[in-house]
Amino acid sequence: MATENDTEECRQPDAAEQVARENASQEQPAPEESEEAAEREPDTVQLPYSEYEELKTLARERDDYLKRLQRAVADYQNLQKRQEKLRLLARDEQLRKLGEAILPVADSLSRALQAAEETEGAETLVEGLRLVEKEFYGALARLGIEPIEALGQPFDPHYHEAIMQQNDARAPANTVVHELKKGFMLGEQVIRPSHVIVAGGSGGDQQGRTGDEDEGAPGNEASGIDRGADSD
Repeated sequence: MATENDTEECRQPDAAEQVARENASQEQPAPEESEEAAEREPDTVQLPYSEYEELKTLARERDDYLKRLQRAVADYQNLQKRQEKLRLLARDEQLRKLGEAILPVADSLSRALQAAEETEGAETLVEGLRLVEKEFYGALARLGIEPIEALGQPFDPHYHEAIMQQNDARAPANTVVHELKKGFMLGEQVIRPSHVIVAGGSGGDQQGRTGDEDEGAPGNEASGIDRGADSD
């Protein structure tokens, strides 16, 4: 009989073990229940009203500081742009004054070269003057000062100053046929306009700027030239 009792005891679990198993099953929810509980978990945190108001105040201060920082950055960038613009304007003004001061040297070189070309036996002098003139114009170009193209170009009062009007059957009316003094530009700014002779229409051989004739004559109003008396 002892053997049968032992067998029956082995088949029936201990009461303490059974209670432990039930507790464990209750403490560990099923995976589906855990996911549902996570989904139902609230996103907000409950705070006392005083702390909530303090957070709102801090958020407003943060937004205000951010706006101030953005305005300060924008003002600084605008200041940098203004300073750069003023710097470029000041530089161009100094270069313009420098150009006005040294352009008479270009005129003197041009006259000296013309005189040397008209002198017999001065080939060496002509070559030397051309070299000096080339180097001088190169120095001007490095400063941003360039000569104005005038000869053979249509007359433009923005870049040319007409000294005389002359009939030339080989050139269209209102075209620059001779350059008396070379003009120069600094970027888009005219330092000195070119002094030129402009081809006119029918009439005498040469006409100066006297302002005695009708300003409505063809080519006079556009070029700023007043038709004067004929001259041979």
